[in-house]
Amino acid sequence: MCTSPTQAGFRTWIALALSVLVLGALLLRLHAVWQRIPETPDELALHLVGDERGYEELAYAWLQGVFFQSPVRVPVYPMFIAGVYSALGERSLAKLLYVQAFLGVVIIPLTYILARRFTAVIPALVAAGIVAFDDLLIDHARYIYAEVLYTPLLLISLLALLWALQAPRPWRFAVAGANVGLVTLCRPTSALFPLILPLLLPWSWRLQQTAGVCMAYGLAMMAVIAPWTYHNWRTFHRFLPLSISAGALWQGSPEFYHLRERQRNMEDIWAHELNPQRNGGHDPHTIEGDRYFTQRGLQSILAEPMVYAIYSLKKAGYFWVGWGYWEMYDWHMRRSWFSYPPLKVLRILVARQLPLVALAALVFLAVRGRIRPLVPFIVIGAYFTFVHSITWAEMRYSEPLHPLLAIIVVTAASEACDVFKRRKGALSLQN
Repeated sequence: MCTSPTQAGFRTWIALALSVLVLGALLLRLHAVWQRIPETPDELALHLVGDERGYEELAYAWLQGVFFQSPVRVPVYPMFIAGVYSALGERSLAKLLYVQAFLGVVIIPLTYILARRFTAVIPALVAAGIVAFDDLLIDHARYIYAEVLYTPLLLISLLALLWALQAPRPWRFAVAGANVGLVTLCRPTSALFPLILPLLLPWSWRLQQTAGVCMAYGLAMMAVIAPWTYHNWRTFHRFLPLSISAGALWQGSPEFYHLRERQRNMEDIWAHELNPQRNGGHDPHTIEGDRYFTQRGLQSILAEPMVYAIYSLKKAGYFWVGWGYWEMYDWHMRRSWFSYPPLKVLRILVARQLPLVALAALVFLAVRGRIRPLVPFIVIGAYFTFVHSITWAEMRYSEPLHPLLAIIVVTAASEACDVFKRRKGALSLQN
């Protein structure tokens, strides 16, 4: 089939626009990495924060012949780090971050491709632009956290699922399930995706057809995860499908909530309540310690169910906008931003508002009766919100969903433009 010059020119224009967005996004990510790296790159190892040290040490240990002797992490992101070190021929944290800057821009074309399933070319490019300049996604490159890899993998798995839903065949759902298995080995939160799959299938399907594609999806996912589960069995002599939670349920319990109410920060809680040298020897990074804190969390929930319910509702907000959302509007807090360039301050403000704008967009689309195509995004967003509401929530866990929020926003904006044009046309005819 021949392509007309007009179509070829339009595709060239789209490719050029995407290339500009990718280049701009790459420059921002490279700059973010450059800002973190000290004058002596080796010193970066002294400034690893949070989970960074755990990921990096697992990767380096694997290169030394020690294969994942900790039950805390799943393997995909540490294996990515090890692969980068192996390709570079050295253990270089600085070069790893620069590689992540290039990995981070993959989400721009993926967002465009995903958006095109719901909206026109221009809104899809706008969605890709929102993702390109989202400050929270830009910062993925500068930290040794799984989000930088998890985000593109999640988008690919959603594309595979939509591809399967477009022309339902068991083998297509098997491909989508295998993709989710890989995503789950990057972060375990998506382990229960097969449970929400029936919500995304047409209700007119027969039970046999629904069961068949769900089985194909679930079995393919399990097949991808099974080798890792077998490794855990051989290493720890326990059935551990993915990893331990490191006390996540306890951190979502009323007992933990009361600690936060007393203005205790996370560093202080990890230094005392979660420190085996101070809590009677219970290490949340071991299987036994994790079980201890899980049981303790359950006891706290049963003792104060209403407090847990209130805390869970708050965690739904923390998941999307963070614990310190209202601090953005505090003058003393804003003064600490004066060292940032104005463009970065703008990107911070926009990125933090994106979940609220997306919520307003969903309400608008629901009123207009245009929400049905976005049901997969709504179900997936609700799934992650629920999982983190009953356990532990922080904003960086919702950041991989920002491309979906961007697509929701531009879809609503496109619908609003269509409404405006129709009303303007109707007024013109009346006059």
